[in-house]
Amino acid sequence: MKKRILILLGILIIGGGAAGVCWKTGVFGQQEVSGDVIYVTLISEINGDAAGVSNRYAGTVEPQETVEVELESGRSVKEVQVKTGDQVKKGQLLFEYDLSSIQDSLEEAQLELDRLKNEESSLNDQIATLEKEKKQASQDNQLSYTIEIETNKMNLKKNEYNQKSKQAEIDKLQSATGNTEVRSSIDGVIQKIDTSKLSTDDGDSLDDSANDMSSSDTGSGSSNAFITILSTGSYRVKGTVNELNIQNIVEGEPVIVRSRVDSSQIWHGTMGTIDKDSATTNSSSNSFGMMDASGDSQTSSSTYPFYVNLDSSDGLMLGQHVYIENDEGQEDQKAGLWLSEVYISDTDTDQPYVWAMGKDKKLEKRSVILGQYDEELGEYEIADGLTKDDYIAYPAENLKEGMATTKNREEAVESDNVDMEPVSDMSSDELPADDNMDSIDYGYDGTDDTMISDYDAGDMTDDSEEMTDGDLPDEDLVPIQDDTEAE
Repeated sequence: MKKRILILLGILIIGGGAAGVCWKTGVFGQQEVSGDVIYVTLISEINGDAAGVSNRYAGTVEPQETVEVELESGRSVKEVQVKTGDQVKKGQLLFEYDLSSIQDSLEEAQLELDRLKNEESSLNDQIATLEKEKKQASQDNQLSYTIEIETNKMNLKKNEYNQKSKQAEIDKLQSATGNTEVRSSIDGVIQKIDTSKLSTDDGDSLDDSANDMSSSDTGSGSSNAFITILSTGSYRVKGTVNELNIQNIVEGEPVIVRSRVDSSQIWHGTMGTIDKDSATTNSSSNSFGMMDASGDSQTSSSTYPFYVNLDSSDGLMLGQHVYIENDEGQEDQKAGLWLSEVYISDTDTDQPYVWAMGKDKKLEKRSVILGQYDEELGEYEIADGLTKDDYIAYPAENLKEGMATTKNREEAVESDNVDMEPVSDMSSDELPADDNMDSIDYGYDGTDDTMISDYDAGDMTDDSEEMTDGDLPDEDLVPIQDDTEAE
């Protein structure tokens, strides 16, 4: 699992690479230095925002199973017992076939079988008579008798075949007379009833005013389905992933499904399969202002559906929109106060400290006592020196004790003396080594339901002297120059 500090610092560097220069940026609090006014962030907000760094995908709750009930050929429906939107239980009656039509068909089939049996008897008699006459016929008439006898034998075989077929039809109709009811095979909800299949002999649709069964076809199921049932009680989540991020979907990996309405409401599950056979292709202008190596900002990319298998779907609703996150332990609640190591200076000495807002709202060096260290998340336990109600600043080089502080980011930005420094303050040599640096993702911009992190941060070239070819991974993407910038 990536260390959170690596992700945070990666985002900071990539952001600086695209712009050439950057704000002196705190990883969570985004510190802007304006003269002697330093922006400070509440520790509880820092810790609350930390979970938002992970990749996020948009998803929709859908049934684990869909059952499509088709009408038997040649049978008409007597009465439908359900309507669209009804909740049904396994074994509940859906509709009944019209028994009267079966009885009529059965009587017709039986009469046809009797006719075939009479025909068989007649053919046997004719063959016997012809063979008797052939023995007494002259040599010249022998051939004509032979041809007539063989013709009747062929008709007899055809008759035998027709009798077997008609008997099979009768057996099926007799079985149907005792099986006129069709029941649901699952617990679910009626998604659709295709009324066009309820037609009378003259082709008009059956008018069933007691049941409002009109429904738009929201699925991609069989066109032969008369009733479509979506299972309840067992859901899965369907998401979509862009071809540039498909490598981030690993089957079997633990995930968190989070409500869009209440971020504290979560469900756990595992990443399922990617349906690579159901790709969709979109062509649109790149919303991030990037172009490919050919210089064409009109890009085409494919998206693929993937599925999440839930440990439990209690509380979820069919069709509910959710977020899907890789489970990196962000929901684990650790006892005590924990703080990202990027806010703590001199952690390798016996006198670590943070830049904190004092009681007089002036910046001060606050000594802290460190406890345990979480290597996975890059966090220290603060044993003493801070509380979640304290405000701290990102430790920039030009900070001094006694500087004024502000909790208002706009107040720091609106000054005419905004201090901007090149990204070279954080060189690539200072970053922890990580083979997965090329998979750092941008955050959600709120415009794309396909993926909250729409593409991996790739190699972006820049005129800034501070950025070198080795700082970032390779990819044939280059930033588009600002339209207002003079060439």
